[in-house]
Amino acid sequence: MRLLVTGAGGGLARAFLARVPPHHDVRALTHAELDVGDLPAVMDAVAAIEPEAIVNLAGFTDVDGNERDPARAFRDNALGPHHVALAARAVGAVLLHVSTDYVFDGAATEPYDESARPAPINVYGRAKLLGEERVRTVLAEHVIVRVAYLYGTGADHLSRQLARLRAGESAAAIVDRTGSPTHVDHVAERLLPVLLSGRWGTYHLAGPEPASWYEALCRLRERGGFAAPVRPQRAEELDRPAARPRYSALTSVLLEHLDVAPMPSLDEGLDALLRAG
Repeated sequence: MRLLVTGAGGGLARAFLARVPPHHDVRALTHAELDVGDLPAVMDAVAAIEPEAIVNLAGFTDVDGNERDPARAFRDNALGPHHVALAARAVGAVLLHVSTDYVFDGAATEPYDESARPAPINVYGRAKLLGEERVRTVLAEHVIVRVAYLYGTGADHLSRQLARLRAGESAAAIVDRTGSPTHVDHVAERLLPVLLSGRWGTYHLAGPEPASWYEALCRLRERGGFAAPVRPQRAEELDRPAARPRYSALTSVLLEHLDVAPMPSLDEGLDALLRAG
């Protein structure tokens, strides 16, 4: 299959590209090579490559940055997916687009499944939700995958705190926000199988155990045998521009019906993070 990957410089994209079987013909474009917010550039690039499938991993993922720069947020996270969907339709390609748990408001007490009604509370969530809606409107042959609390990219919070623990320094994480901590490799391994299933629609692909970053970090400390302490933080201490959902854990009522392996446990993900060095 001829496959185009956008946003190829990001952590999820790198993990995905490392796992694409070699019999696929892959063209990967970073943001510098293709700005998905530029419609003519997207149309030209996709027409030249003529992919059979597109995996759109491009986006402006800095949540506080989205709050400070809403014009860029909606350009990159709403118009970008719209442009990619238009280009996919023009060449007859199928599309997988990645979205976020932040499309939900956090008022729930149990994990959100695919039937839950989105109600974002920050600019990032609103822009990503609009991007989802544009993809659904333009292209029937699409898969939208919502992910949550990714770690293992090297640049994420949990990876940075692990580096502190390894250096014998104290670490810290938020205790009063709950999500679905998910190793990036576990998502990456499942994106292509979900796309190739041909079961178009929206799926949640996230770790199966709701936890705060503090809970995940404490378990990581225990499993790694580190001596340095872990300090709980409260969200209000950080005084961030963008509100975050209090509870945005995800679950899926659909994934078990696809030929896709269940998501591994949190402990398996933490062990993979430790093994990665």
